[in-house]
Amino acid sequence: MAVPTPARSRAAAVVFAARSEVLLRPAAIARAWMGPGRPHETIAVPGVSLAPGEVLLRVELATVAEEDVAAHDGGASSPMPTVLGSEFVGRVAAVGAPAPVVDGRALELGERVVSGAGPRERIAARRELVGAFATHVHLGADVPIVRVGETLAACLLAPAAGAIARAVAVARELDEAVELAGSRVSVAGDGLAALALVAMAADRGAIVDAASADARTRTLAVRFGASSVRSGGPSAAVAATAVAGGPGGAVTTHAATAPAVPTHDDLREAVAFVRNPATRRFPFAEVVAPPLPLARLDEAIDLARRRPDLRVAVAP
Repeated sequence: MAVPTPARSRAAAVVFAARSEVLLRPAAIARAWMGPGRPHETIAVPGVSLAPGEVLLRVELATVAEEDVAAHDGGASSPMPTVLGSEFVGRVAAVGAPAPVVDGRALELGERVVSGAGPRERIAARRELVGAFATHVHLGADVPIVRVGETLAACLLAPAAGAIARAVAVARELDEAVELAGSRVSVAGDGLAALALVAMAADRGAIVDAASADARTRTLAVRFGASSVRSGGPSAAVAATAVAGGPGGAVTTHAATAPAVPTHDDLREAVAFVRNPATRRFPFAEVVAPPLPLARLDEAIDLARRRPDLRVAVAP
């Protein structure tokens, strides 16, 4: 076996010293996805090793997103074993020094935040808690984090990093291309992301037509601000087309599709949207089911598969 050179030994020592070793008592619990058609397995994680800028969050509530169902069923490429779950709200349990800076100041222990879990990863040494279907999530240094305060219900905040942030990205692109007030916007898709986009377009003064393959989504779309609804084909992605202008003026058409991974700006605007008192008229809380315990995760995913209009919640 080769003996490291002094330079390499010093570099390794610096990397090791820069990590923060966090012991968890009791051990963190995660539900590991082992592959399509197989039930989740429970793993115990007694500790984590945080690199500079990494964060350990204790999960308050997670929601089952469409991409979780797709990965679970083998319809989306995913490493395995892994821990699924990318929509959640939680509290800062530990930080890798120096602590990440959010909105101009360092994160503090106990702060309530939302964040995506980052790109899906395979469970590995020092990185077992890679998804939100667990008691804790180990976030990489580059994953967006937004403070959310103490007043808003967890059921409103948990989907912000997924469905609502993707809707924000589409609404922003449309708004930059056309004047949404008075425009006609067609929203296509099933589930919460489509409903959120309908609400955002209606909130900006657009006349919104919603198209969905799911009858429950079509019914809810009216309560989220749609002026008309129609049946559409099943769609994993949420998309919208805005048409502005009319008689005597040029007609401008712009189409946009939700991104796979929301940005920090998407997440920040999603949180601002659900916190805005003006959006309370939209029944976001009603489309998030009462939480199931983490031990019933397979049941939660099955319910999410059968009810695209419903955001199924999981609480550790």
